[in-house]
Amino acid sequence: STVKSYLTHHNLLLKEPVANSAPAEENKVFPMDSLAKSINQFALDFSKKLAESAEGKNIFFSPWGISTSLAMVYLGTGGTTAAQMAQVLQFSRDQDIKPCPESEKKRKMEFGLGKVEDIHSHFQTFISEISNPSKAYVLKTANRIYGEKTYPFHTRYLEDMKTYFGAEPQSVNFVGASGQIRKEINSWVESQTEGKIQNLLPDDAVDSATRMVLVNALYFKGIWEHQFLVQNTTEKPFRINKNTSKPVQMMSMKEKLQVFHIEKPQAMGLQLYYESRDLSLLILLPEDIDGLDQLEKATTYEKLSEWTSADMMELYEVQLQLPKFKLEETYNLKSTLSSMGMSDAFNQSRADFSGMSTEGNLFLSSVFHKSFVEINEQGTEATAGTGSVVGFRTRLPSIEFNANHPFLFFIRHNKTGNILFYGRFCSP
Repeated sequence: STVKSYLTHHNLLLKEPVANSAPAEENKVFPMDSLAKSINQFALDFSKKLAESAEGKNIFFSPWGISTSLAMVYLGTGGTTAAQMAQVLQFSRDQDIKPCPESEKKRKMEFGLGKVEDIHSHFQTFISEISNPSKAYVLKTANRIYGEKTYPFHTRYLEDMKTYFGAEPQSVNFVGASGQIRKEINSWVESQTEGKIQNLLPDDAVDSATRMVLVNALYFKGIWEHQFLVQNTTEKPFRINKNTSKPVQMMSMKEKLQVFHIEKPQAMGLQLYYESRDLSLLILLPEDIDGLDQLEKATTYEKLSEWTSADMMELYEVQLQLPKFKLEETYNLKSTLSSMGMSDAFNQSRADFSGMSTEGNLFLSSVFHKSFVEINEQGTEATAGTGSVVGFRTRLPSIEFNANHPFLFFIRHNKTGNILFYGRFCSP
């Protein structure tokens, strides 16, 4: 089967700071795996924040896409704006250290961000890793920066955007033709996502005061290693809660698959590989029909890493039932990100984008994020001999995995450990 996921975003309207380049940091290496950790930690924080105001609603977003776009912004920040963004994006992970004044300097050295360049060069590495062409799936990420042609952006900032994020600066006329530019941006996004993400920027998103728009687009289309047979898909009830159910098209297969068990709260997990095994869909299914809320609250970065680690997975003969579904979600992230702690970037009088320009007056007006996922049975046929499980003579224990009530799911890039897409399905 294929799973298609598409995602996109970003409108950055700029207005106020003082000259001073990107935040100076101690010379500490920011290791690769800690970027995946930052992104995945952000994924969980962000989904919990969204869940506060989305009871009973589906959630779907790309932690990778949002982190990439915000890192493009972070590259041009200074002062408190930079510190707040680093905190929210988990680039500085010293929450578990109790600061005391005399150890402040030492603490920064041990737990600081690493040089800002390190973080951005890891994004550069991740981007090339993710965009590595493959015959087994389509996965591409594209970044772009649209700047008002009369506005004096630092050349260094524009060069860094190109180096680290592959974002080609486009010099445009927001002052005189903002409506036309909005259409151009939307059609670029549409072309980068095979037509799946349309009208990313709504009518009022761009006006003559807009100075810059940053856009990130991510497109993924994958084929299951083990495909579902279309003829096995039948209408079955999906239980939204103990009292209500809705019909769904339920796909089913019997296959050797990797399963993991979660003790507290009681839940079961399943890994479905895409062909070539570079990417996986992981599903976390609470035992209790109403158990999603509890599972979401209990899911920390550490626990998720532990549950989904290779040594927790066991091979079973699984009778799997999984609904076919399509989700398309659109978010303006301003209030969510502000409440997570990065409010200065959106504040006209406090935002510090001195790494972008000496003009001042820049601030982030809005962050739009739109993503789409489709999970179904079909796809091109798997080529012979891919990903066959080494011939087990012994019979595997069998287990049922019936995703007929709300669950969490995410698509992981296995080599980098990066969560590309994260969601919850609770309402067909």
